[in-house]
Amino acid sequence: MSEDSLGRFGDARLEAVGVALLSALQTKRTMCVHALGENRSEARRFGRFLDNDAVSAHEMLVHAGRLTGARAAGRQVLAIADSSEVNFAGHAGRKRGFGTVGNGEDIGVFLHPVIAVDAEQGGLIGLVGAEVMNRTGGKVGPRKQRAADDKESRRWLTGAETASVMLEQAAMVTLVEDREGDIYDQFARCPANVHLLVRAARDRALKEGGPRLFERCAGWPVVAHDQITVRHKRDPITKAERMGRTAVVALRFGEVTLRRPGEADHGLPASMTVRVVDVAELDPPSPRERIHWCLLTTHQMQTAEDARRIVSWYQQRWTIEQVFRTVKSAGMDIETSQLVLAAGFIKLAVVALIAAVRIMQLVLAREGGTSQRLEDAADPADLPALQAINGTLEGRTVKLKNPFDCRSLAWLAWIAARLGGWSGYTSKGYKPPGPKIMARGLQRLDPIIEGWRLANRSALLGLP
Repeated sequence: MSEDSLGRFGDARLEAVGVALLSALQTKRTMCVHALGENRSEARRFGRFLDNDAVSAHEMLVHAGRLTGARAAGRQVLAIADSSEVNFAGHAGRKRGFGTVGNGEDIGVFLHPVIAVDAEQGGLIGLVGAEVMNRTGGKVGPRKQRAADDKESRRWLTGAETASVMLEQAAMVTLVEDREGDIYDQFARCPANVHLLVRAARDRALKEGGPRLFERCAGWPVVAHDQITVRHKRDPITKAERMGRTAVVALRFGEVTLRRPGEADHGLPASMTVRVVDVAELDPPSPRERIHWCLLTTHQMQTAEDARRIVSWYQQRWTIEQVFRTVKSAGMDIETSQLVLAAGFIKLAVVALIAAVRIMQLVLAREGGTSQRLEDAADPADLPALQAINGTLEGRTVKLKNPFDCRSLAWLAWIAARLGGWSGYTSKGYKPPGPKIMARGLQRLDPIIEGWRLANRSALLGLP
């Protein structure tokens, strides 16, 4: 399975066009098909590729998921899921087949990917799967009167099922979700090989009655006072800014038995026992900015260190937010797509997700902190070619040598960054390579590697 392929599609020519399209998206960072092509002919090939019925988003996602699953074998993995809205406000007259988004008026779709992150080192392993939801059905019946499988929230259950299949060779899989994933059905129906870690969205009733979830947690003893990093965040809807800072929090943990909500399917268990880590900020800048996470999990906990581990895993949600940022403002600018038909756009959105994950893999690995292997993003058979390329990029001084082991992903990230125009210097005043530089580097790197492969193939066949 090739890292730079989108899938087979039953035709080698279609596979080749997919490789070219993925490379173009990674490097040109635009969703305009005309701009993605090197010329008019290539742009037309990309358009026909997206219109071709043999090319499916499902095939692309299965291919990406299998690659990720192979890399995840034997590792402890966080399968992080979240949703993001793609809004085409003001473009309704030029689009066809799109439903409405969050406000019920603008048109667009929702992206709901699941990404795999190494639980121990924090490195991005790859894309596990995704759904692109298009609300074209109009209004439906009251939410509380519909079964879980008939609601949009079914995507959270689907994410767990996808992680279960694609990551079956992993040593451990923990599905990490924010408050939207706080669904009783998910805890009751989670696959046996998947743990859950979900931030509570509601003050749930407990089996034994009395105080509800939040009050019960607040009554537990504090087991530790810790400092956590609160990252800078811009709300995509309100545009409000939350500045990054360090917060001092009180840590509590324990076990509760949740009572089945009245609107849940009565075929589900009447109660579910889960563990909880309660994280409450002690001295917030303002009441509105106070950090309070009530984290529900199926993992067992015995010590404060176990609770800290759960908190650190939840904080890795930041990675999927960076993938969304790369798909949007810091990368492909997906909401500027000029594709008219929803069917073609959904395929292009999946390609954009795959490209964004690959770019962010290298960005996160650039300093070596994730301790990832080269094969997390490249075929080890290409190592000789990469070593030759690396030799052309290194300078005479120690500061301009690639400081990483050639078997590491950080080594590959250094090569991609240098090809993308990064100076190679890391001292004060020099910025580390970001998504744009890594994308430019991949634009140059991928064709070189493909040429090397073709030359080797020709040599094996005895061709001149």
